[in-house]
Amino acid sequence: MLQRYKHIAWVLIAALITGCGKDFLNQDPTAATETRHAIKDLAGLRAAINGVYSLMQNENYYGRAMLLLPDLRGDNEYISVLNSNRYRNLDQFIVTANDQYITDTWNQLYAVVANANMIIQKGPSVLLAPSAADSTEAVGIVAEAYAVRGLVFFDIARLYAQAYNYTPDAMHMGIPLAITTDVDVVQSPSRSSVKDTYVQIIKDLSQSIRLFNDSKNTAFSSGRINLYSARALLARVLLYKGDWEGAEAAASQVISSSKYSLLATDKVVSDFNQTGNSETIFEIINTPVDNRSTDALSFMFSQAGYGDVLATDDVRGIYDDKDVRLGFLKRDKRAGNGGENPANIITKYKDVTNFSESIKVMRLAELYLVRAEALARLGREEDARQALNNIVLRANPGTAPVTAGGKALLDAIALERRKELAFEGHRLFDLARTGTPFVKYLASNRTITVALPGPKIILPIPQRELDANPNIRHQQNEGYN
Repeated sequence: MLQRYKHIAWVLIAALITGCGKDFLNQDPTAATETRHAIKDLAGLRAAINGVYSLMQNENYYGRAMLLLPDLRGDNEYISVLNSNRYRNLDQFIVTANDQYITDTWNQLYAVVANANMIIQKGPSVLLAPSAADSTEAVGIVAEAYAVRGLVFFDIARLYAQAYNYTPDAMHMGIPLAITTDVDVVQSPSRSSVKDTYVQIIKDLSQSIRLFNDSKNTAFSSGRINLYSARALLARVLLYKGDWEGAEAAASQVISSSKYSLLATDKVVSDFNQTGNSETIFEIINTPVDNRSTDALSFMFSQAGYGDVLATDDVRGIYDDKDVRLGFLKRDKRAGNGGENPANIITKYKDVTNFSESIKVMRLAELYLVRAEALARLGREEDARQALNNIVLRANPGTAPVTAGGKALLDAIALERRKELAFEGHRLFDLARTGTPFVKYLASNRTITVALPGPKIILPIPQRELDANPNIRHQQNEGYN
């Protein structure tokens, strides 16, 4: 919780420097190296950024929640009638401010922010390294920290605040922007407006891009943010903001860099989970050593695990029979007595043996769709169709290319986003930013009609946070008071 920033930062920095173990939250703070001295050289900076990525693997962030919740609370997924009692309240839109999942996710995301802050604050003292190579690496690490912080703020805003266009001036409540970490001072920031939240997110990503350009760091890994992934994330943020020119420009820069290429049609399914495949721009890399075990996203999908989360008939029905992406769904029986039969089993993440699937945060396919939507909204429809058809024809080379214009073109782009990005944590956010009402499907053929814009789709600020932070005590989201 933000009120307890001093404790969080102390414990987490100690864990990051000493090996980033899975049980870092249980570290004894009295055994920690004093936080203000933890990042004092390039080695400390390296350990700290590695630890930040380790925190992002957690099941309360990209290890599970960040991909699961937007599709589960949209129209792509539902909790089976036969379940382990996980996420049921979130599935049924009856979540409360005391829900443990939303509290743990809030805390985990702000823990990542706290540690990114430490790198941003302490990094400059390491930049005057004895060698040019060391200085270049240090600048690159600070650039990564800025991009991570921007991404995390964006994710918190998407989960706990309404879309940018919810009000005409975007002055509705955003998130607490904790842009410094001071272990000696209790920090209790109030909620900024969504407008100011986006200003900070864009500022962080832009600073990251500037630092990457200044460092001329040529390091390139799908598991580490670099110049191109920072630009890709900026393109996504600008699309959500409705800055069509900015979104198109940032997406096109990455596409034209030729650093990435779309997987071939026959590799879309087989190579999706391959770490570092040609179209992965940024991913959270997992290895058998990391082993999220029963907390992994795949355990929620696989019938050899909990198997609680199933795909709706509605999302399965949007795919043509020859669309290769149908390979991410398997028509089968829900494991156990009394489960759905038939059921739509999600196989996009399915490893419950080694738990070594890397979680895709940004793929080149998304950038083609960002570019297509931005161009369509700018009235450049021929260019928009060209970008869109790269994805349409990749998935089904035998289908007719999209020729529509106007609203029909925007509808085709929205449909393609749903097809391409299904089960990757985008659906509810797309519905929210476009103000598209939808039907939430539940087990046993029950449904909930969700009107948009409306209060139901965002999560409540955790009650423990409201109790601890007097500056947001009266800033709960609509519908949760």
